[in-house]
Amino acid sequence: TFDDLEVNYEDEEKIKKLAADPKVFEKLAGSIAPSVYGFKEVKEAILLQLFSGVRKKRSDGGSTRGDIHVLLVGDPGVAKSVTLKFVSSIAPKGRYVSGKAATAAGLTAAVIKDEFLKGWSLEAGAMVLSNKGTICIDEIEKMDEQDRSAMHEAMEQQTVTISKANIQASLRAETSVLAAGNPKLGRFDPLIPIPQQINISPALLSRFDVIFILRDLPNRAQDEAIAKHVLEEHQQIVERDVIDPKLLREYISFARKKFKPKLTDEAVEEIKDFYITLRNRSTSSTEGIKPIPITARQLEAIVRLSEACAKVRLSPFVTIED
Repeated sequence: TFDDLEVNYEDEEKIKKLAADPKVFEKLAGSIAPSVYGFKEVKEAILLQLFSGVRKKRSDGGSTRGDIHVLLVGDPGVAKSVTLKFVSSIAPKGRYVSGKAATAAGLTAAVIKDEFLKGWSLEAGAMVLSNKGTICIDEIEKMDEQDRSAMHEAMEQQTVTISKANIQASLRAETSVLAAGNPKLGRFDPLIPIPQQINISPALLSRFDVIFILRDLPNRAQDEAIAKHVLEEHQQIVERDVIDPKLLREYISFARKKFKPKLTDEAVEEIKDFYITLRNRSTSSTEGIKPIPITARQLEAIVRLSEACAKVRLSPFVTIED
């Protein structure tokens, strides 16, 4: 995990020098999947996900998760899988699973008849194995609804509870989820409202802190830039001004280990105003149904993203700029 990474003195100096750069956020975000052109906001969200918020104990003894979950829904061919593969290679305990090939047992835990012990035994699934890490789930819309519903508990309560045969167990799954999928019809239909095209239940959608809609619309200038970027990759002579993945991992590890940013009063006011405005924004249809409902979970999401942003600057406090 990131906590096991040892950062030596030289690297620490490099990290502090990087953090002093006013453009450190853009630089780090640009180092996420550099072979993919554009997607500035997506890369920023993934960067914040790697830094993650702060896990807190509530006054009643429960705990609030610090992990950030990100969902990308987009047309085919916008490099979602490339991004997921990159993150699974750089994140601690990063695992990559794909829709149809993932079942509820494979994601959470399976109870298996053990011939050797003449009884039942418990096998951990991908979300439990990547405890304190990141799991990248591709083709999430192709999973069966029952299999997807197994993720609900792991994403919010961060545990996996199993009650099967004579086994009653609760396993830890403090895992960040980065998921990607296509819309219901394969690609977006311009005539149907976007929320109706995302084939994921509202209960699962509300657990994602950040949701991106990626559309592949023809645009001459952008297409030229993408083509140039892709062809440079194919020529294999490209020199990109990005941070080395090893240093990036050490930077994230250092920030996560040493910094647990606290909210300042100004930041609290800013977050509160933003949340109330967002929740009471005018609705899109006459019946007053919001396309994607905003709940108190989104308020916590904003807090987690702000804390991650403070960690990027190696700051012990969350300020208005975060």
